[in-house]
Amino acid sequence: MAGVIEDYVAALRRQLDFDPTLAQRLTSEVEDHLRDAAESDPAWPSSEAERRAVQRFGLSRQIAAQFAADAIDRQVRRTWLTLLATVIVTFIAMRLRVIWLDDGAVSALAPLIDRCAFIVVIAVGVIGWFSFRRSFLALALCLAGLAASIGAGFVRADLFAQGAPLPVLLTAAGEMVLIGLLSFRIVGLGRRLKRTAVLRGVAR
Repeated sequence: MAGVIEDYVAALRRQLDFDPTLAQRLTSEVEDHLRDAAESDPAWPSSEAERRAVQRFGLSRQIAAQFAADAIDRQVRRTWLTLLATVIVTFIAMRLRVIWLDDGAVSALAPLIDRCAFIVVIAVGVIGWFSFRRSFLALALCLAGLAASIGAGFVRADLFAQGAPLPVLLTAAGEMVLIGLLSFRIVGLGRRLKRTAVLRGVAR
C-alpha cells in the first residue's frame, strides 16, 4: 500500500504529465524534501509524520501550477528564439533566391505572397514580443505567415525544377527544418498554456 508521500508525488506527476522532464525533476526533488521533513518529525516513522510533512508543503495542484508557469516562461523564450532564427534564415533564403534565381513564368501572385507574408510576420512578431509575449495566437500567426512566405518562395523560384545552387538549397533546407521545430515548440507551448490554466483554476 502506497504511503502518503508516494500518493502526493504520484498526484504531482499526473498533474505535470504534459512535461515529462519537468515532472521527473520536480517530483524527485519534492519527494526528497518531503521525506527529509517527515523523518525530522517526532512521530517518524508513521503515516502521521508523512501527512504533516505534506500539509506543510502545500497542495499538489498549487505546486504544480507554480512550477508549470516557470516552465512556460522558459518555453516562451525558446519559442521566440526559434521564431527569430526562422525569420533570419528565411530572409537570407529570400535574398539568395532573388540573386540566384528568377521568377520565370510563375504568376506574380507568388512573389506578392512571399513578400507580404514575410512583412506580416515581422509586424506581428514585433507587436507580439513587446505586448503579447505569451500569446499562442501571435506565435501561430507568425508560423502561418512564415509557412506561406516559404511556400510561395519555393514556387516563385521553381526551386526543385531548376537545379538551384547549393547555398540556395541549403538555406531552403534550413527553412524547412526551422519551420518544423517552430511548429513543434508552438504546439508544445499551447498544450502547456492550456494545462497550466486548468491547474490554476482548480488550485484556486
